[in-house]
Amino acid sequence: MFRKFAIAAVTLATVATAAVTVTPNEAHAKNRNRAGAVAAGAIIGLAAGAIIANQARPRYYAPVRCSYRPVTRWDPYYGRYVVVAHQRVCY
Repeated sequence: MFRKFAIAAVTLATVATAAVTVTPNEAHAKNRNRAGAVAAGAIIGLAAGAIIANQARPRYYAPVRCSYRPVTRWDPYYGRYVVVAHQRVCY
């Protein structure tokens, strides 16, 4: 799990560094079209959201199946086995 986190952190740092180096060039160009900045922000946001969601998701656990089985004892009065209780058995 630590390996995944380390890879995600390095990837996020690389993308953030690339975004910071690209941003000043567009700021000095005085271009009114900010589609590149919006696209970079959307890509970084989606990548960060995917990394966080992957780390925060719950793990799958197999469902526990339980049933009740009768516990029987020999009863000499009736001359047969009689149910005296039920035992919960999970597997």
